[in-house]
Amino acid sequence: MDPILESLTEFATRLSHRDLPASIVTAAGERVMDALGCAIGACDGDSVAIARSLAGPAAPGAMVGRILGSRNVAAADAAGFVNTCMVRHLDFNDTYLPGGHPSDSSGALFAIAPQIGASGPQLIAATVVAYEIFIRLQISAKLRERGWDQGFGVGIGTAAGLANLMGLSRDVARNAIAITCVGNVPMRATRAGQLSMWKGVATAYAVRNAIFGVQLAVAGMSAPEAPFFGRHGFTDLISGPIELAPFGTKPENFFLPKAKIKYWPVAHAMQTAIWAGIELRKKISADQLASVDVQTCWSAWHESGSEPAKWDPTTKETADHSLPYILAWTLRHGQIDEESFKPESYLDPSIRPLMNMITARVDDDIEKDMPKTIRMRINAKDKAGKSYEVHIVNPRGHEENPLSSADLAAKFTRLCEPRLGKARTAAALERWQNIATAANVKDALDAVDVSAVR
Repeated sequence: MDPILESLTEFATRLSHRDLPASIVTAAGERVMDALGCAIGACDGDSVAIARSLAGPAAPGAMVGRILGSRNVAAADAAGFVNTCMVRHLDFNDTYLPGGHPSDSSGALFAIAPQIGASGPQLIAATVVAYEIFIRLQISAKLRERGWDQGFGVGIGTAAGLANLMGLSRDVARNAIAITCVGNVPMRATRAGQLSMWKGVATAYAVRNAIFGVQLAVAGMSAPEAPFFGRHGFTDLISGPIELAPFGTKPENFFLPKAKIKYWPVAHAMQTAIWAGIELRKKISADQLASVDVQTCWSAWHESGSEPAKWDPTTKETADHSLPYILAWTLRHGQIDEESFKPESYLDPSIRPLMNMITARVDDDIEKDMPKTIRMRINAKDKAGKSYEVHIVNPRGHEENPLSSADLAAKFTRLCEPRLGKARTAAALERWQNIATAANVKDALDAVDVSAVR
């Protein structure tokens, strides 16, 4: 017997909406709405267009899935791929530290839920399953530190979440999770050097594979009996021994509320860089700076300030993960938005001298506080040698400094209004603020049908 496989299967097939504390239902609903807003805001993205162009019909008798922002359907795995590309494109969806986006699984749930007549409560329960499993795997396996990518956990969470949403039997759910486990261990080369479009779609690929794994299991495909703990299994080859935090139904048993909802459309570790830049520019203008020394945690430095490519971003994907670019842009403009990641912005040679004044390093005390407390300190000097310091602790979106209901509504509105218009966005917002009690997900997704206003 594989104890990890059995634990995940048990949780995926037994959890129901009625088991969830009210606070967890609220937190899950917020994250579902946030992921949907990110998707609608990205419906015209270049990676999304590629994904949509390849989303063909399902084979006879196979599952179909709905493509977000429309009433179109495609093969279930293709629809899930498109949807997760949408959720990820702006790099605006939530994050759990250390490293990873639990809401990436939502692309699959959005695809399948309306096709099987699922209710809002069912969507919430499936979301909780996907988050809790993904986060536990991220914490215990430490894949990032070993050079493997988060798509492994996203895939397992997706398969488990779909098992819950679809009401699969234990045997079928076990096979779906096992198939996804043995077939999907992606490399973190995806997030190294000059980043490509693949950075924003790698987990969509994991979601696609998980949906196909579920379909195989439903069709009767059996799977390896010990994919995690067995010979040549996950712990044998990849992670070493791991122990997952136990599942439970008390509020303190859930990790989901610690998934951080972003205020700015950049890598989560760079939220602190933007707030630091905002505070520093209150003290000194960018054109008077001579040096900027950034002290941060290891993950922020490693992902966004440890490679030469981050000082010379030539792609959007590199720019939204570049500490020197994000900080320099903020020092100049006072904020970050979609304009910041257009080619004419990140390729602008006039911003390079300011970027080259910026250095980044790991601060041991800051690292010791992670992930409970997130900090960034900046020590800067002007051309006359005067010193300035700013220190950011737990930026907005951190669980100790969460976005308010008004913040979440404003973010959803800002993302959706350009595509849906004011009146339809307001109506969609009301629906998705109450998704936990919705009779069906289909009607709620009809409310964000972008094609209806084109």
